[in-house]
Amino acid sequence: MVSGLPIGLNTHDGGFDYPVETTDGSHGCTNFTDTLQYNFGDHICVPNPASGYWPSVGGWGANDGHLVIVNSTTGDYYDFWKLYVDANGQPTSTNVGQIVNGNLATSNGTPGTTAAEISGLAGGILPGELDCETCLQHALNVVVPGSMNSNQVGTQAPAAKTDGTVGGAIFREGAKLVFDPSINVDSLTGVSTAVKAIMKAMQQYGAVITDQTGGNGIGIYTALAKAPDLTGIAMISQHLLVYY
Repeated sequence: MVSGLPIGLNTHDGGFDYPVETTDGSHGCTNFTDTLQYNFGDHICVPNPASGYWPSVGGWGANDGHLVIVNSTTGDYYDFWKLYVDANGQPTSTNVGQIVNGNLATSNGTPGTTAAEISGLAGGILPGELDCETCLQHALNVVVPGSMNSNQVGTQAPAAKTDGTVGGAIFREGAKLVFDPSINVDSLTGVSTAVKAIMKAMQQYGAVITDQTGGNGIGIYTALAKAPDLTGIAMISQHLLVYY
């Protein structure tokens, strides 16, 4: 059912990525609320990054405005949805779609602002992690087509809920996609280093479904500025296993 689905990386030049910024907490903090779209009612003072806030920019009028700020001093993280900024990286409003926070030492991947309430920081591909075939050492974070997203929640990750609506659909938020572990990735030809890294991570750790997209393919969340060589990535969707 999924062998023909395109699969790719959600990178910053495409707009639907999950950027991650780090700050040492020495630049003050900005108090954010989150009643822009729903009445969440949070009030969180986020430590300001030195160079400004740079969320995902989206496109086609569908700006997700995702961003994670990590305080390197305390280990606290702050996860945004629908954060909008000006050309200088300053928020145009301190009332956002959602803002949640947790701590790296105690978090199990939640809270977060994906539909499954898992953070984009849990599984997002960071700079350098596709530089070698064994550099990617964690589960991935993926989105799937809304038309194929079940109304049931999977049990492979700490998914709190789903925004899926399609009864009997093959994908479930909270489930994991796995690249067939019987395939010897080292023996594959015509496959780039970055794609082999993704394949191996999906064999060992899997890829957690955390949200849905209006597109027709599987997107892997990253904090990368642009995609590396992805030669051979289509092979992944041809050899997927789903663990519910």
